[in-house]
Amino acid sequence: MDRRSKPFAKLFNFQKYVGIFCIVIGTPIFLLDTNKGAEMLLLVGLFTLFTASQKLEDERSVNLKTSSLYISFILAYVFKILSSNLYSHHLFPIEMTAINHFMILVFSLSLVIYYFRFYSFR
Repeated sequence: MDRRSKPFAKLFNFQKYVGIFCIVIGTPIFLLDTNKGAEMLLLVGLFTLFTASQKLEDERSVNLKTSSLYISFILAYVFKILSSNLYSHHLFPIEMTAINHFMILVFSLSLVIYYFRFYSFR
């Protein structure tokens, strides 16, 4: 490993902690604040944590991350379609209209799916 690339490796390891910090701070803000844009810190934290690299970034982890994002996008879109349909029939209490809420659902699901698959199937 080249000496010049070591600070970047530390930066990517630091990126994981920044993402966790933003998620921990952003979740109560998202849940308690009703202002527009209150979800941005949570969204940035989820994106930062998802794009943070592992200590050993190999082909398996990249493949798991990509397929987890694909699966979570499909699941989130199915949930959005079903919840909108059930909301129009007055069977579901909320309707997901903001794109940021959809992206929060996608990144949350992808992180859960990725870490479950990464640590359970070694």
